[in-house]
Amino acid sequence: MGLHDRGDLGPASVTVAHANRSGGFRPNAIRRVDQTDMLLEGAMADKLFLGVDVAAEWIDVAIYGRAAVDRLANTAEVIAAYLARFEPDQVGLVAFEPTGGYERVLRRELAGAGLAFARVHPNALVGFRRARRQKAKTDRIDARLLADYAANELARRGLAPLVEGDERLREMTSRRRQLVDLLQAERARARLAETDVVRQGLDAVETALLAVLDQLETAISAHIESQPELAATAGRLRSLTGVGPVTVSTLMGELPELGRLSGKEIASLVGLAPQTCESGKTHRRAVTGHGRPGVRRVLFNAARSAIRWNPVMKAFYETLVHTNKRPGKVALTAVMRKMLVTLNAIARDQQPWLHAKP
Repeated sequence: MGLHDRGDLGPASVTVAHANRSGGFRPNAIRRVDQTDMLLEGAMADKLFLGVDVAAEWIDVAIYGRAAVDRLANTAEVIAAYLARFEPDQVGLVAFEPTGGYERVLRRELAGAGLAFARVHPNALVGFRRARRQKAKTDRIDARLLADYAANELARRGLAPLVEGDERLREMTSRRRQLVDLLQAERARARLAETDVVRQGLDAVETALLAVLDQLETAISAHIESQPELAATAGRLRSLTGVGPVTVSTLMGELPELGRLSGKEIASLVGLAPQTCESGKTHRRAVTGHGRPGVRRVLFNAARSAIRWNPVMKAFYETLVHTNKRPGKVALTAVMRKMLVTLNAIARDQQPWLHAKP
């Protein structure tokens, strides 16, 4: 089962005992935890915590508390054979960093073996490395660092099941965004080109990109229509005026958590929740960011359409701009968040938008 770090979304659900410098555990150490945490601490003491550093051709596996690090080929057969030695109830957690797709084989084999795993954000591991004053960096050192992070940090936090989305749909929507970016770049170059041969080359590339983009969009539509559950969800999401097929496919491909989190949680996950920044007498403006930039990008275009054609969103936007005197971009971001929360409720309740036209 995959897990993700809930952070401040809820109380800690799993804890692990602290290890002292000699490697032993200190069950009687004074800790600021409740009785439930103390019970869970004892239950997790005999669990194994694995850290895996993933490369293109191999992976390095470290077990918390052990010096040895195993290097394996990054293939399904080798990884499956290695994981077969562990029982699901024997492993507390397996931690690894996302590496642009090289971790897919590991993730699939961990899920098939029934082992709990968590994908660690690289920034979190960088902070953990600095806190430990660890300057050296190799694949084996990173594997040990991930094992330590899993045992001493992740296991004490609230971990929720990681929602695995449609991998094919996610890959196709990601590729579509890449093609759109390439097409925009070529068109920008074409506007400045003066030489005939350069113009002809740019036109040929644009034609080829448009052909591939049309083919990919057809494949995305066919993939969604081929699965009744995806098709039904897509229809309900499109009941919200302003939401088109690109927005729907991106949400279902790159935001599988849609409908499984609360409104505040989904807004924070995407990066549409303002982050407060205050210190002493200094009060900076709360800003949004991070999260899922691809999802924010399609929501931006959907919000621009909604404030023209969706009466509910239009009234909300005009109230913010004219009554509350908010800047236009701030109001548009608020519309993006409102649309996301609405779409989250639609996916959760499996009902079309309340104000949808019959």
